[in-house]
Amino acid sequence: MHVLLTGATGFIGSRLQTRLSSSGHHVTIVSRGSHGDVTWDPDGLRAAVGRNDAVIHLAGENLFGRRWSTTQKARLVSSRVQTTRALAQAVADTGCHVFITASAIGYYGTSDERRFVVGDEPGHDFLARLCVDWETARQPALDAPSVRTATIRTGVVQGLGDGALQKMLLPFKLGIGGPMSHGRQWVSWVHLDDLVGMFLWVLENDQARGEYNGTAPHPVSNAELSRTLGRVLHRPAVIPMPGIMLRLALGEVAGVVLDGQHVTPTRALASGFTFRFPELEPALREILV
Repeated sequence: MHVLLTGATGFIGSRLQTRLSSSGHHVTIVSRGSHGDVTWDPDGLRAAVGRNDAVIHLAGENLFGRRWSTTQKARLVSSRVQTTRALAQAVADTGCHVFITASAIGYYGTSDERRFVVGDEPGHDFLARLCVDWETARQPALDAPSVRTATIRTGVVQGLGDGALQKMLLPFKLGIGGPMSHGRQWVSWVHLDDLVGMFLWVLENDQARGEYNGTAPHPVSNAELSRTLGRVLHRPAVIPMPGIMLRLALGEVAGVVLDGQHVTPTRALASGFTFRFPELEPALREILV
């Protein structure tokens, strides 16, 4: 299959590009820099979409790269909503058959008590509203009867590179790691290889459409994540980071970490997707040992 891929230089996209190529797909990369085959120039992009069987859209400003100032929020929105809308329209106009996009489990908002699955209503905070707008931008493709459209709402991705785990490693290796705040907040995690596998499964499964949660079947508390990471690294994991310190360091985005959410991939499992790493400790051991 000929696949147009955005975000191919990112944490998830670089691994997905490799997996697509090794699975026999021909990959064309969209990039603003010199690493791509196609730029975001509207005319060239539309022509490239028309030459491919499928589009997988992962590009977007890093949600946790900077504090959420007014300017940064606008950048987060435009990098997702505008690009998704442009690609969705190109897909609808050119006859490309498959449109797969990323979103985030931030769609559901945060909660200590609720258990979120596909079909639940969105939350009301900034990230939830961003995800709603992001997914709404798919509408031209959704309206095209010949286009199969699917979206994966990604969780907290575990892997080495630019993800959350990489940022956690140094304090844990130094023996000063521990839970964030009280540690009871849920972490809906997923191994990078399973998330990449889900994108490939959606691409190759003609029945896969709509929304899927890109999370492992067994979320854990932040405290359990800390204990497990400490156990894998043979380091103590008992020093909590006060929530106020995280809020001072990160600003509004700290709420995503401190509040948490319990999200499960019920629909993906029911549709036949199989996880290699459904449990946290084997996942971390595969990555770190």
